[in-house]
Amino acid sequence: MRISTARPDLDAFRTFAALVEHHDDVEAFGEASHRDVAEDRPARYLAIYDAELVGLACMGKEGSELAVHPEHRGQGIGRRLVEHVSQTVNPMRLWSHGNLPAAAALAASTGLTSVRELLQLRRDLGDAARPADRDDVALRPYRDADAGALVAVNALAFADHPEQGAMTEADIHPSGGEITVAVVGDEIVGYYWLQRDPAELYVLGVNPSWQGRGLGGWLTAHCLADLAEGGADQVMLYVEGDNRSALATYERAGFTLARSDIQYELG
Repeated sequence: MRISTARPDLDAFRTFAALVEHHDDVEAFGEASHRDVAEDRPARYLAIYDAELVGLACMGKEGSELAVHPEHRGQGIGRRLVEHVSQTVNPMRLWSHGNLPAAAALAASTGLTSVRELLQLRRDLGDAARPADRDDVALRPYRDADAGALVAVNALAFADHPEQGAMTEADIHPSGGEITVAVVGDEIVGYYWLQRDPAELYVLGVNPSWQGRGLGGWLTAHCLADLAEGGADQVMLYVEGDNRSALATYERAGFTLARSDIQYELG
């Protein structure tokens, strides 16, 4: 087998990622790794090739992810990838999407411990209804001139979030989707960001000074109505497992747990 630390060919990466996802029924590589490869963002790689790509570790600023070709499992490739990641990045933060039994077993055998849980929640949109207007807050579409204010609110809302809180103006357009901002006069106090394909409540942020006033639930309801009116049948979102206030908001809005992603570090 051939080993390479070069960024993999984009088509080969996408083919490999799709094959693994089809076999495991869950993606091995999230949005960050796809953007790292497609946009040549700063990241490190370990690719193992036979006649094709059979193992890959992507190590980016938002964490590391790895996968092994289904037909090449049980040959020590996963352990080799884990060991390389542990020797290459510090601290080592390795994602396991869906935390499948084989991934959990590999983590245990290589001394990894769970340090973070990211929950995927889902909800049917058949009964999504547009909420009544509020007297204190108005909604309008995001404009490019809002970028600085949006980043500032996002930083406050996600001050404890490892990735989302670090969003910059340069990250807004590449992420796509549609953003709606909640304003009081000219001040942005919250926002929701949706994706249409697949339907996702991508981000919802509220200025901490506005928490406890029902703004998060109100914005969630508007997002669900937008997606339902656009023809979506179901919506998903991701939320930190220890974010109790957000979990309570989404549970009240009818979301239920679909899966759990685990981030591991060396114990």
